[in-house]
Formats: sequence, C-alpha cells, structure tokens
Amino acid sequence: MYRVLLVDDEINILEGIAALVDWSGCKTFLQVKASNGQMAYELIRENRPDIVITDIKMPGMNGVELIQQVHRQYPDIRFIVLSGYDEFEFAKTAMECNVKHYLLKPSNEKKIEDALRQVVDELDEQNQKQDFLEKMRSHLQKVMPKAKEQFLKDYITNKSYSLQDWETYSQMFGLQTTSELFRLLVLVVDGTHEYEQQFALKEMVTERIEKLQSVPMSTTIGERIVLMLEDIPVKDLSEYIKEMKKTYKGFYQKTFTTAISNSGTINELRMLYNEAINCLTQRFYLANGSIITVQDIGKADDARFKDLQYDHEDLLLAVRSGNTEAMRQYLSDFFEDIHSRKLEVGLVKSHCLELYMSIIRQADQEDMDRYFQQIILFQQHNRFSEIKQYISDIAEEITAYHYERTKQTQTNIISRVISYVEANLAEEEMSLSKIASDVLYMNPDYLGKLFKKEKGERFSNFLINRRLEKAKRLIVETDHVKVFEVAEAVGFGNNPRYFGQVFKKHTGMTPTEYKMHSIKN
Repeated sequence: MYRVLLVDDEINILEGIAALVDWSGCKTFLQVKASNGQMAYELIRENRPDIVITDIKMPGMNGVELIQQVHRQYPDIRFIVLSGYDEFEFAKTAMECNVKHYLLKPSNEKKIEDALRQVVDELDEQNQKQDFLEKMRSHLQKVMPKAKEQFLKDYITNKSYSLQDWETYSQMFGLQTTSELFRLLVLVVDGTHEYEQQFALKEMVTERIEKLQSVPMSTTIGERIVLMLEDIPVKDLSEYIKEMKKTYKGFYQKTFTTAISNSGTINELRMLYNEAINCLTQRFYLANGSIITVQDIGKADDARFKDLQYDHEDLLLAVRSGNTEAMRQYLSDFFEDIHSRKLEVGLVKSHCLELYMSIIRQADQEDMDRYFQQIILFQQHNRFSEIKQYISDIAEEITAYHYERTKQTQTNIISRVISYVEANLAEEEMSLSKIASDVLYMNPDYLGKLFKKEKGERFSNFLINRRLEKAKRLIVETDHVKVFEVAEAVGFGNNPRYFGQVFKKHTGMTPTEYKMHSIKN
C-alpha cells in the first residue's frame, strides 16, 4: 500500500476528497492531510509519503513551490496536481518537475482514482525494476568470485583459451595488475583432510600473501589450491610460507606442501602450472610440509608434458567424497582411452601404476601401508583386463571407506552445531554464519546446506523453534514468570514485545495466556 498526502486550502474540498476516494481500492492509504503548502512540506519532511495530491493555488507556499522544493530533495515522490482553468502557467511549471498527472477542478473521485491507479502502476513498475536490478547486483556479487576461479582453472588446464580470451575476461572481472610477470603457487594439504581445512588454507594464504604481493586470481583444482601471484623473489615467498605453515598447523594440526613455479607471462601460465605439478610429484620422496621449487628438482623434461599425460584430480576428488558413480565413470573412461591407444605394455603398466599410487594415497595410513605392500601383486598381472579389475577393486574399497567417513563427519558437525545452540540460546546475535566462522571455522554456505540436508529444515527455523521450546519450559516451570526475563533467557535480548509477537504467532497465545493455560491443565 502506497502512502498518500492530500493538500488543499479549501477545507470542504479537502475533506470531500478524503471521504469519497476509495484509497484502498487504488492500493493506497491516506496517510495525512494538509491545508496549505508549508504544512504539507513539514509533514513530508517528518514522514515521507509516496504520492502527494495537491492544489496549486494556495496562500503562502503555493502548490508549484511545494512541488519544486520537494522534487529537489525527494525526486522519487510522485505528484497529482488539482487546479482551475486559469492556472495553466502554474501547471506548466509543475510539469517541469516531472509531474505527469494534472486534473482540472472540479474533479470527481473517479478521475482522482484513475490518476492514482496510473501513479501506482508507475510505482509498481519502478519498484519491480529496482528489485530486478538489486537481485542482479546481488547475484553478480555471489557469482563473480566463482566465475574467476573457474576461468583460472580452465585457462591453466585448457589449451583452447588464448591470450585474447585472457584480456577479455580480465576486463570483465576488473583485474588490476602492475606486473607483466607472475608465479603460480600450488598448495596441497598433506594426508587425509576435510574440505573445511582446504578451504581455510586457501583463505588464509590468499589473505596473508596479499599483504606482501597482489594475488589477482586463485582457484581450487581437486586437492590443489592454485594462487596466481605477481612476481616475487622465491626466497621472500618461501620465508613467508614458512610462517604461514606454523599458523596453519597451530589451528588444524595439519601441514601442507607447496610448489612454486618459475616466473612467466600470462601466455606461459599453462607451462608454469605444469612446472608446479611436476614439483608436486616429488612429494613421495619428501617430508610433509615441504616447499618445492623448480630449481629443487632440476630442469623439467619438456617431452614429458608433450607425451601422454593424465591428471587424475577428478578421480581423486570422487574417491575422497565417496562418489562411487563418478569414480566408476572416470575409471571406465581412463581404461577405454588406454586400450584404444594400443600403447606398449611397459608404458601401460607405468600409467596404471601411477594411477594405483594416486588412489591408495586417499586411504588412511594403515590401509595405505597395506595397499603399498600389494604393489608386488600389481606387477604380477600380465593382462590388461587383470590390471583394470585390480585397480577398480581397490578404488571401490577406498571410495566406500570415504563415503561412510563423510557421512559420520557430517553428522558430527551438525551435532556440534546443535550442542552449541542448546548451550547458548540466550545469545541474541546467534546465527549459522557466526557459528560457522567463530566456532567451526567452516564455509557458512556449505554448513547451511549440510544442516538442511541432515535436519530437513533451515537453521533459522530450527533456532526459533528451540528458543520457543525453552521459553515454554521456563514459563511453565517458573512460578512468577516475567516476560522480559524469559525473552532475555532465550535470545530475544531486551525486546520482550517482539518475543511476545513471535511466541503468539507460533503458539496462538501470549506468554501470560500460555502460563494460565498450563496452570488450568
């Protein structure tokens, strides 16, 4: 309903219009009346209406002066002008202030209602446009970071992107860089870990390195966190990473391995990524938490990148997340590709052994040792079908293990959320975002989806229900109940009135009525 201010110095006309017009039928309500321009202006400043219906010829501040003054301060307010035949010049000036509705006196209620409906339609259309634009802005703000991550991932792994594509997307994302040379930093959390620990590492490293050097883009590819940095000496970067390793281990009791590429131009980013991946292949021979540079492993063999290569990150992600269907599909595609190439037996075994090693690293330490001991059995297989079956069986076992582990982890997380809620119901500012960031150090969106999946309802609904359940218990169990004390005890702070409204909405009774009802029963 839109608010209307009615202005006319002729009291009989003022009261007549107020009484005869069907305000609610026009999706409006008459907020206030004024008998002169100055009075109307003061009322507008106190409580701004959406629509003003005003006479033009009034003593003191006339209608046109009122329109001009209000239009300068509140250009969104719409005017409907009432005037006589001899006031055309006044009306012309009003039109310059974007007044589109001019009614000649005497005007009956039907003409005024028609004008009102037109103004309401205009306001509805304007509000719809504003809502649409606001939703678009909000959507872009949410989508843009993910789009940037996806673009960097595609650019460094997909040969179809060109330098021109980079320039186009850079403008779209508003990337500001001052250097022509960049490095790629690739991080991997060592050992088994949760998604939240990988997410926290990415956020922490990005935030801290930005204090040292610009990080135009970052992304996650499977278990790898990739940061694109403006060029910085390897020595300085290594020292900074050593400090972050201490902080991260203090929080999560986890280490992470870091690969640092050479410096290169935008056009060389794919090569830099391959360099960093090649560095990570040395993890098997190094202790957890190592920092590996291209110089540490010597010059990369370019032919290795030109020959047959497989990046098993999609498979490993499927295994760790317990996604059996995705795991089976990846292995099916992999073995079909290997078989179709008719490669030399030794090369096939080499690729399959690399795949096997990647899979067993996703198991827990005890099982991984057992699988490692079984490499001798792997070497004894002399048929392609046998190797395929052996690797598939191991992948099935490890994927099933992660499926059950993920289910249990998710249940434990939600149990921690519920325990925190029960113990802190008096906390007025409690929210899922606050619990995610301050208690669990998790991504709030991920926690929200996980909570909905586990409990079948949104956290906000769950919280209000728990608050009200406790409130009902306090009301029933307390002899001399005070509403403001109950409101404070269940997280409504010093707002007992709002608590009473919410309580009545959910129970159909006020807190006092609920107390009396419980006594009777």
